[in-house]
Parts: sequence; structure tokens; C-alpha cells
Amino acid sequence: MGLTAPKERNYLSADALFGLLRNTFAQVPDHCSADAGLPLRAARMSGFAMLSLQGPSLLDFDKRRADGNVHTIYGIACAPCDSSLRERLDPVSPEGLRPSFTAVFRQLQRGKALDARVFFTDGYVLALDGTGSFSSKTMHGPSCLTKPHRDGSITSAPQLLGAALIHPERRDVIPLLPEPMIHQDGSKKTDGERHAAKRCIAQLRHDPPHLKCIVTEDGLSANAPHIATLHESGCHSLLGGKEGDQASRFAQGQAAAEAGGVTSDERHDRAAGLVHRFRFVHDMPRNDSRADVRVNCIA
Repeated sequence: MGLTAPKERNYLSADALFGLLRNTFAQVPDHCSADAGLPLRAARMSGFAMLSLQGPSLLDFDKRRADGNVHTIYGIACAPCDSSLRERLDPVSPEGLRPSFTAVFRQLQRGKALDARVFFTDGYVLALDGTGSFSSKTMHGPSCLTKPHRDGSITSAPQLLGAALIHPERRDVIPLLPEPMIHQDGSKKTDGERHAAKRCIAQLRHDPPHLKCIVTEDGLSANAPHIATLHESGCHSLLGGKEGDQASRFAQGQAAAEAGGVTSDERHDRAAGLVHRFRFVHDMPRNDSRADVRVNCIA
């Protein structure tokens, strides 16, 4: 929401985008009875206000909810306390937020806010990464990823796969709907990210507009099944990797260098007194067991 709207594009202003969110929140069916006290729209808008204000906790937002700015800026007649907010939002499926993300994205597209984010050959950089901020050995949920310990205890943590359109020359980003990483995805974070990314990419290809994307992720995602998913979805990718985690690929790169199959380049940064050296290998198999998955590698 850190976009600066030109005067002729008032529909990209914070007030306009906040109003758009309120409208989409109002369209979500509220299955609670009328005596629930807090309308779902107000609960969702309060949750957005807390994150927009970068509050560190629900308790911090609870202290600020009487501030007149919360009512004026976010259009919340009565911001709920932290316990009421939890009770109303916890049972709601994250999928119900998709229309809100889609509406904001279309507004940005209409205002040509995407034009400055084209990175290469009409493609946008889509960053995916698993994230979480809470874990507990005493509180457990059916969708949480779990980690057993040697002493028999289990740590549960809700995890999400975050998705955002980014550009290396811009500080602001355009977030897309995160994909929950659920317990059924597997016990390892790698499995959780891979399955969540598969759902996220499939939905991205389903929802308009169909953008050309260059997906960038860390080394956890540089596995053959995930790379195959990206290829099948028509996405390019820039995936990280370290020698300790991907010994086979680095060994192939060394063999290619000895066979003269490596392209090298140097860039001199005289201001910093540095020389950047690059090595590029074209059309390598991801590993010995998946020779059908081909990648290019740069070091």
C-alpha cells in the first residue's frame, strides 16, 4: 500500500484502496449469528489495520484501537479487542481473502502500476518464500507443521508461502494471496513449501491476468519436482543453491569446466575496487536421477 498515486489516478490512493477492501470484505458471507456482536467486515478491516500499522502484536493494536485515526483512515466504527478479533478471524478460511487480493491487483493494473515492474522480456519477478512468526510446544492446530524433538515434545507452527511481485530497483512490492503450508503437505519444511508452491502457481495460472513470471526462490526450492512444476506452468525461474546442499550439480559444473563447457565473464566495479567473476553452464541435468529436468547454472 506504499504506492504514490498521481493526481489523475485517485483510485490508486490509500483511501481508494482501503475503501475497495472494505467493499470486498462486505461481500463475504458471514455465517455467524447476528448476536456475534462484531461483523466479519469490521474484524477483517481491523486485522488489515493492525498489519498496515505494523503493530507487533494484537495486544499492541488493542492499545491503539481507540485512536481516532484508526476509525478515520480505515473506516472502522468500533475496532474490536484482541480476544474478539481472534474469535471472529480464527475460523475464517484464508481462501476467502482471494477476491480482495484480486480486486486490488486489478485496480493496480488499471492504473498501470504494473508497467514499472516489468523486469525482462515482459516478465515480472515473482518471489516465493516460506514464512512463519509463531511456534509453540503447548498449542497445536490440525493444519500446523510439526517438528518432533528427542525429548518427545513436539513444536507446532503455522506456516505460509508468501508471494509477491518485486523489482530490484523498487522498494515497494505487490503481495499476492499467500498459500498456507498445511500438515498434510509433509513433516519437512521443504515438502511444505513445494506442495504449497504447486498450489500457488496453479492458482496464479487460473486467476487473471495471466502474467509472464520469473519465479525466484531460495535453495530449498531448487529440487527437480518443483522445477518441473515451474516448467510445466510456463514459468522461468531463478533459484538459489549452495554446494553443501546440491553437491551433484556442483560436481557437474566442475566436470563441465574441465571439459571446456563453461562460459566466463568479468565485471569490474572500480568505485568499490571489486572484480565480479561469473561462470555459466548451459543445459545441465538437475541431478543424476532426473536427467529430464534441465537447468542453466550461474555462479
